[in-house]
Amino acid sequence: MRVPEIPEEIAPAVDAVGAGDPPAPAQVAARPLIRRSARVPRWSARLADHDAASLAELLRAAGGSASAARSVAGKVVRHAFGAEPGAPAPAWDAAALAALGVGAWAHEALLALDPGPSLEIAEQAPSTDDTLRLVLRARDGALIESVLIPGPARTTLCVSSQVGCARACAFCETGRLGLERQLAAGEIVDQVRIARAIAAGRGGAPLRNLVFMGMGEPFDNLGEVLKAIRLLTDPRAFGFAPSHVTVSTVGVVDKIEPFFRGARAELAVSLNAPDDARRQAIMPVNVRFPMAALKEALARSLPPGRRVLFEYVLFDGYNDAPEDADLLAAYVAGLRCRVNVIPCNPGPDPALRPPSAERLDAFVARLSGHGVTTLVRRPRGRDVGGACGQLAGMARLRPPSTA
Repeated sequence: MRVPEIPEEIAPAVDAVGAGDPPAPAQVAARPLIRRSARVPRWSARLADHDAASLAELLRAAGGSASAARSVAGKVVRHAFGAEPGAPAPAWDAAALAALGVGAWAHEALLALDPGPSLEIAEQAPSTDDTLRLVLRARDGALIESVLIPGPARTTLCVSSQVGCARACAFCETGRLGLERQLAAGEIVDQVRIARAIAAGRGGAPLRNLVFMGMGEPFDNLGEVLKAIRLLTDPRAFGFAPSHVTVSTVGVVDKIEPFFRGARAELAVSLNAPDDARRQAIMPVNVRFPMAALKEALARSLPPGRRVLFEYVLFDGYNDAPEDADLLAAYVAGLRCRVNVIPCNPGPDPALRPPSAERLDAFVARLSGHGVTTLVRRPRGRDVGGACGQLAGMARLRPPSTA
């Protein structure tokens, strides 16, 4: 198994702000953000680690022709992942493969792959607003968090791509962990498998929307994330619409173009400040990839007809003034985009607080007045640590309970 990408840089120290600058958030104590074990564990091969293309490559290596390998791979992903949510696990043995029309030449290679989930439910934490925070345990004991968010028309799953995160954003609980390890594609897919079955059992709207906004920076594990997305959007497998899959990044500029080449999913960029000084103070990635470089990469790489979603977490007295809305509007001008304004949730830095309702409304009105399509994301799951910026906080204060 290939070891996915790990970011090279450690978050640098941020220079002190000058007189007249907005108040700086408290600095997190210096520590390594990438642990030596921050890679995909090498346990036995799993079927969900493969999309149809990589499965076809495996079958070619087993002796099949290119056309036969592609045909068998398509049959297998349909059989293994195409069932309705909550249906019994399909049979996985030589008789089941033969019934699919898979020749004996492919049986050994396929049956060496484990079709079962690589995660188990460690805890389910329901919120008063019907959001459900899931704590999932991997085979090595690592804890992974996902959030199931029901809606009137469709349910959304907030998906994790890493255990921890190396990016150390000041407002994010996950960033306090550092990066423990990457998730394999199958561990990403299995979050969806588990959540889809739970959503079906709850009887609400079906799970149709995936947002990679959970633990981790997806672009720091891009190879595994793209492989998972290809399987999740394969109409023979899970069949999620690419327009209903959104990947959020802090702005890892050199991965934007590879992302658009490798997936048809939507892109969200966590911006959170209208200028470099303030963004750098709360998002160390801005040191290496400042805002001008980020905008240039988006303008160059955004496919025709697509829009980028900018996420802008609003902090009281820090980035929420009317003049900040003016600066933000100037920054996004010329890009096909929307801006999602998110009142901050309680996180690791007590200096970063949500604005009053009046300041939130004034900021949104000012930004909209510039002709910027503006949305407001209201908190969901805050009481169980499942809201934006809170994942990995509560679950690590105490051992998880049994589901």
